[in-house]
Amino acid sequence: MKRRLIPVLPKDSLLSMPTKQLMGRLHSLQRCEEAEAIADRIRMEIAAAKGILFKDSPQWRKAHNELKSVLATREHMPSAAERVEIRRQRARPRTEKKRNKPAGVRRQPLN
Repeated sequence: MKRRLIPVLPKDSLLSMPTKQLMGRLHSLQRCEEAEAIADRIRMEIAAAKGILFKDSPQWRKAHNELKSVLATREHMPSAAERVEIRRQRARPRTEKKRNKPAGVRRQPLN
């Protein structure tokens, strides 16, 4: 499977990007292959590449460190598990009367 190259960006351009876009770039960096020695690409493809391909490259380390430093200044983005917990806590709690009501019992009219 061929992945798109991750362009090398200056830190100034990272500062102007929205947090969601930065998170996408972080995800892309994390999905890079580990090293050239164990890559699925041929050497000519690697030599012609104009971007970040491998985690063991200095460009990857620099891009990752710069991205993490910019993200450290941004608001927290909750994970999926955190969002589930927030929704669960916001949900209206059920009353004990409704939970413990025996099945088949009807109310008597008030007349």
